[in-house]
Amino acid sequence: MANNPKHALLALMACAAALVATSCSTTSSVPEGDQLYIGLTKVKCENYENSASFSSTQEEMEAVLDCEPNGSLLGSSYYRTPFPIRLWVYNAFSNSKSAAGKWISKTFGKAPVLMSRVNPALRASVAQNTLKNHGYFQGRVKYEVVTQSNPKKAKIGYTANFGPLYTLDSVAYLNFTPEITQLIGSRASISNLKKGSAFSVSALDNERNRISTLLRDNGYYYFQPGYSSFLADTIQVPQKVQLKMLPTATMPETAKRRWYLGKIDFYIRKQMGEALTDSVKRKHLTLHYNGKRSPIRSRILMRNIFMRQGYMYRYRDENLTSTKLMDMGLFSMTDFKFTPRDTTANSDTLDLTVTGMLEKPYDFYVETNYTGKTNGRMGPALIIGFTRRNAFRGAEKLDINVNGSYEWQTGHSASGASSQMSSYEYGASASLEFPRLFAPFWQSRRFYNTPSTLLKVSSSVINRGNYFKRHIVSGELTYNLQTSERSMHQFSPLSLQYNYMTSHTAAFDSIINANPYLKVTMKDVFIPKMRYSYIYNSPSRYRHPIWWQTTLSEASNILSLGYMLAGKKWNETDKTMFKNPYAQFFKIETDWRKIWQITPHSQLVAHASAGAIWSYGNSTEAPYSEQFYVGGANSVRAFTVRSIGPGSYYPTANTNSYLDQTGDFKLLLNLEYRPRIINSLYGAVFIDAGNVWAMHSSTSRPNSTFKLKSMLQDMALGTGIGLRYDLDFFVIRVDWGIGIHVPYKSGFYNMGKFKNSQSLQLAIGYPF
Repeated sequence: MANNPKHALLALMACAAALVATSCSTTSSVPEGDQLYIGLTKVKCENYENSASFSSTQEEMEAVLDCEPNGSLLGSSYYRTPFPIRLWVYNAFSNSKSAAGKWISKTFGKAPVLMSRVNPALRASVAQNTLKNHGYFQGRVKYEVVTQSNPKKAKIGYTANFGPLYTLDSVAYLNFTPEITQLIGSRASISNLKKGSAFSVSALDNERNRISTLLRDNGYYYFQPGYSSFLADTIQVPQKVQLKMLPTATMPETAKRRWYLGKIDFYIRKQMGEALTDSVKRKHLTLHYNGKRSPIRSRILMRNIFMRQGYMYRYRDENLTSTKLMDMGLFSMTDFKFTPRDTTANSDTLDLTVTGMLEKPYDFYVETNYTGKTNGRMGPALIIGFTRRNAFRGAEKLDINVNGSYEWQTGHSASGASSQMSSYEYGASASLEFPRLFAPFWQSRRFYNTPSTLLKVSSSVINRGNYFKRHIVSGELTYNLQTSERSMHQFSPLSLQYNYMTSHTAAFDSIINANPYLKVTMKDVFIPKMRYSYIYNSPSRYRHPIWWQTTLSEASNILSLGYMLAGKKWNETDKTMFKNPYAQFFKIETDWRKIWQITPHSQLVAHASAGAIWSYGNSTEAPYSEQFYVGGANSVRAFTVRSIGPGSYYPTANTNSYLDQTGDFKLLLNLEYRPRIINSLYGAVFIDAGNVWAMHSSTSRPNSTFKLKSMLQDMALGTGIGLRYDLDFFVIRVDWGIGIHVPYKSGFYNMGKFKNSQSLQLAIGYPF
């Protein structure tokens, strides 16, 4: 019966009819004596003074009172969509006895949010405690159930009476040992508990944690935040708090004295419980391992262990050592165990045992994406590689990969003639990363994370069907160092790239001869380059994080200065290196992303990217490989890679048909909303805009230069929807892009036929 199309259609129609019937009432599943909660009225705040304390307290209090109704609009507690579809589905199928009906109800439905579940009395009580925790000791929070015209529906109105804000009058640290009291006093200036500041329970917790960290950083290994408490007197001075911090009666004697480090043993294991058969002692470190020799050279570990025998214990040294060891990429887990040398009352020595569980030595990875467009261009891309950890027993990471992509077009050329054209790229790269800096002037400096030195070589071949085959060979030396939780720097003092043509067709020759711009950008060229990147990343605790990267690069300026000393003019072109002309330019690129966490499972993500390249001296145009482009799975997703721009230029039968469309300036803007659909499946609604422009006008590429007055008209615009299957360790993504506007046609929506304005992008990872 299930295989009968007629019966299947009847079942589908029955489900739809049931859904329509039950959707007329959103309260059909509300029990007698209860109400359907449909949101909050605006929370009223009374008897308060505007201040930073009030704003932060109000925000936290309203977070306590927030509760999403059925059909919430973008997670709002105040606004609903007129179509609570998941509630309708629940009402239609919650009482179904069939397996299919139960599955539909569980997967796509959502039970009504009832007033009894919201429990406004409990929420008002918690909100009132929030006021007290922020110094509003006389604060009160009341609620009112606002029944609607349908008595089965109700909203909730909360009123918060803040009252006076209590501030600190004095802070004293009493009954600690003289050494601890002196140490606390020496750092009193950095405490957030100051006279006149607002009373806050979280500030008290922060102070206890600060004192604990301070003491542990100065040898008091066993001191914990729970060994201190506060007494608050609010009676002596009206609306003032007199604070006293005291040690608890349960604080042990071991927490009252400083501790020093004894012997240090490091156990390297491949699995838990593995018996270790050998050891080697190097200065302050004894290394235990299994086999004929240690998997890691002892000096590599010693470089990343910042604790020494006989030195005072410091909490910061323990954290730094843990961070450095994990940054090496060798260990899946590290464990630190400190044990008193003896149990006497005067013992002050801790022996340290570190256990490091080795990661698997090899990683194998595959990355892929696929682009399909209804105008005929489509094709897959693939990267296959493997990583070898600890390649030479010094925590080095060796990575080798091969990559390839293929694109074909079976549609029509710009002239309308049928065409059969394919393009492909393939290549390989190998890199070796060392967990240290091979630079003498940085050797003694400590960084936030373990710095690294990267050596990389790569080779790739680009084939454009019916036109040319081009080879790119490159190598680079790069230093990576992180100076703080937020800031990372990448510096490549040497990057060499050689681009040369291996074959070309007569059709390509005719295009090149008629187009001076292409003739310059596509010629064989040597690119000696220097590059610097700054990367900013918000701390992980931020609810709405920002990521920003800016890269500056230059090519051949130092080389050209050398030529000037040898008598060559700066603006003289076609100077050579290794018998090939070299490129000379300055390039800047910037990339920005911000995430707004709307609900625990939905995000709004904004992305912007811009860049510019100036060619001068030995070059009149930027090399082909350094120019900017838009389109593709991570750009304007309604269009294929390098199919937009520059400016409002569009290749026609008389302007070289299909060739990559690149430019000297780039601007790209993206906005994407990512709600969770179910479990690990997320949706996406996006809009993309972008283009590239040429720096110099050219008769072969008319309307290609940047003009401020026509910038909006020149921006290609697309929208679309997508799905993301997030498996934590990687994301499978599919995007359906729909073109709205192309710069080379007049009007806003100028895509012509709808079927020719669509693009399907399949990729791994988020687009930005």
